[in-house]
Amino acid sequence: MERYKYLILGGGMTADAAVSGIREADTDGTIGLLSLEEVAPYNRPPLSKGLWKGEAPDSIWRGTEKQGATLHLGRKAVALDPTNKNVTDDQGTVYSFEKLLLATGATPRRLPFDDDSISYYRTVKDYQHLRALAEKGGRFAVIGGGFIGWKIAAALAMSGKEVVMLFPGEAIGGHIYPVELAQFLNEFYRQKGVNVVPGSSVVGLEKSPKGTVVKTKSQGEFLVDGVVAGIGVTPNIELV
Repeated sequence: MERYKYLILGGGMTADAAVSGIREADTDGTIGLLSLEEVAPYNRPPLSKGLWKGEAPDSIWRGTEKQGATLHLGRKAVALDPTNKNVTDDQGTVYSFEKLLLATGATPRRLPFDDDSISYYRTVKDYQHLRALAEKGGRFAVIGGGFIGWKIAAALAMSGKEVVMLFPGEAIGGHIYPVELAQFLNEFYRQKGVNVVPGSSVVGLEKSPKGTVVKTKSQGEFLVDGVVAGIGVTPNIELV
């Protein structure tokens, strides 16, 4: 059994910030961090902007391990026993704690016709995968008109790629911005070379010798080399 004074479930920016906060108040207490990702905590915002604009890949790492935390990577917490103060991971390892923080984040929503060729952009692994695709392919479909959608569409367009942006709403960011501002974003992205197609519900994908065919309900089909989806997230609350 692994024993910690402080146990943190999650390996994102919140988990790293918690480690820093704990160390300010307690320089000696043992800290364990359990993360589903196989890499240490890193800054997520550069994945959709800074790294595409030339920031060094090594600049994203937050150095959590340097603060005396023990990182258990590639592990998923599957059972929580608050009475006995312990957590069990998917490999059967049990971790005891005095204090526990749940910082498990969220999981991207997936399309009903989920396909291995769709990138649900969220992690550094997703960035590496899309970057590799962008080095070989020139045409990309971005599904979703929210934050991830417009950031990735901009990143790919800045990299000289042909981008079609597909979403069921009337405008980019239409669910959070006033109508005038959202409509402005549609035109702004078009001026930057993005093919913005509002009112388009994606209903399926089909592989072809020339790439991937993205099928929509009423706006036709689009042949691309890669597909990125940003259609929201679901909080990871299974343990509670």
